[in-house]
Amino acid sequence: MLASTEEFIAAMRRFATGVAIVTTTYEEQVRGFTVNAFAGVSADPPTVLICVNRIATTHPLIAASQRFCVNILSVEQRELAQRFAGGEPRARFEGVTYHAGPSGSPVLAGTVAYFDCAVTEELTASTHTIFLGSVLEAGWREGAPLGYFNRAYRDFGLER
Repeated sequence: MLASTEEFIAAMRRFATGVAIVTTTYEEQVRGFTVNAFAGVSADPPTVLICVNRIATTHPLIAASQRFCVNILSVEQRELAQRFAGGEPRARFEGVTYHAGPSGSPVLAGTVAYFDCAVTEELTASTHTIFLGSVLEAGWREGAPLGYFNRAYRDFGLER
């Protein structure tokens, strides 16, 4: 017997994570959304994974472009995390400073780290697709990352 959906969600709320915005572009459409389902897979070769709900508006663009960028947010970017967590997908980038990484995906200004990727594999897992990505370029700066715990954004007090 499997755990109930409610039990699973309640237990997952106890897992503290960082917060990222995954971005992509395809045929002049720019999209992004807030995630906490991101992980490093390997350092050699550099590989990460993201889990994307198949009903997310960004999903078909990642699948078509085979490119994405994971932007790790700083504590100063809480408002950006909230904006990219909902609302009109086309309006999320209004007033947001970014540049295109090697994949063409947006690299957001002010993040503490980013991983610009080319998709190497897609796996179906229930309602989601797990995209594995080879890291084409990675960057970072000093700063405190934004956290997420028990349905709220947090400042974990991590400066280095």
